[in-house]
Amino acid sequence: MMPNIGKKLREAQFFLEKMRDQEKRAFGDKEPFDFYLSAFLSAVRTVDYRLRHEEKATYPAWRTAWNAAHAAEDKRITFLNDDRRLEVHESGSTRMQLTEEIKVGMGGSYSDRSGTLQVFGCPSPLVGVDTGTTIYKPRYVFMSDEQERSATDVCAEGLRSLEQMVAQYSADQQRQTTSETPAACPSLD
Repeated sequence: MMPNIGKKLREAQFFLEKMRDQEKRAFGDKEPFDFYLSAFLSAVRTVDYRLRHEEKATYPAWRTAWNAAHAAEDKRITFLNDDRRLEVHESGSTRMQLTEEIKVGMGGSYSDRSGTLQVFGCPSPLVGVDTGTTIYKPRYVFMSDEQERSATDVCAEGLRSLEQMVAQYSADQQRQTTSETPAACPSLD
């Protein structure tokens, strides 16, 4: 694989893992998810830009044919590229932040990598009201195919499609290079 392209794919994977870690957190700053998403989208988009720059003679026509033969994968990649355009050049990503409610009853606790919450006080039956608490944990989603889908799932699928595309391009270029290499001259011994 072309080193500059492989590095960008690894960069996208790095930021995807950061998003996955961040989405598990109920407490603390919520903004890092968006920072990681923006970096992920930029890394993904750069793969195509680099291929168009480094492989000018072959990539554009090859990509057009690949897109036609791989409509579902192309749709996933295009979704990420379009969202990156909105993130960078317009009003931001189409990613939505919903809320997951986590109920924690009296004497209970909730814990994740961002912290722990323990609930103490009078038991609800003694005071006649719910004395538990509710944690409001963010849930990051995209609208994809007219349904809410986890933002990290959508990103992971798009990255897998991009990796497939790059692997196919690399393999096709390798085969073409191999077929164009002249055969060795036979020995005259």
